[in-house]
Amino acid sequence: MAAYTAFQLLEVLVAAGIVLAGVLGHSPYVTVLGAGLLIGKAILNILAPEGGTVYRRSLIGYGAAAVLVVGAIILFHFVG
Repeated sequence: MAAYTAFQLLEVLVAAGIVLAGVLGHSPYVTVLGAGLLIGKAILNILAPEGGTVYRRSLIGYGAAAVLVVGAIILFHFVG
């Protein structure tokens, strides 16, 4: 297994652990943070066939996920 692949799997396991901790701890903020990390990783990998550097794809993927997470936290603040 390539080092990059192992690192991606580790990232997914950490993000899934954050989601699980948020769900078990009844914390929507932590859950959304973990879900945002998973969404960022998914976007990064979806953009792989388009080309570009990992750095560029990471900025796009995690940037979009950050917007989603901040929006969800604002929504939780006003709804909950």
